[in-house]
Amino acid sequence: MRIPPLPKRWLIHEIQYEEYTGKRDSYGNLIYADPIFIKHVRFDDETVFSRDATDTKIVANAVIFVDSTHSTNVPEKFVEQSKITFRDDVFTLKKVIEAYHPTKNKVRHYELEVV
Repeated sequence: MRIPPLPKRWLIHEIQYEEYTGKRDSYGNLIYADPIFIKHVRFDDETVFSRDATDTKIVANAVIFVDSTHSTNVPEKFVEQSKITFRDDVFTLKKVIEAYHPTKNKVRHYELEVV
């Protein structure tokens, strides 16, 4: 069964990714690695909610699709709390979803939930 990658014509955006290093400076601010630009991604403004019996919370303000075939400069792994810039808006990476190919142990694409 052949499952094609996400169509390149859908991947019309570019993001700047600054990986969280796991360290803080002397003021308690997060420290990030040098930025890299990832091309051929899809940025969808899409508010994702989480509801329980007493509360509704916003889990993500947008979802970014990063394809393992067409996207360029994809890091070996995405790190939560990293900084992502799209156009002039800065987001924080809250959740990384690795979407695997249905018949192979290989990541087909990533879904990055950001706030």
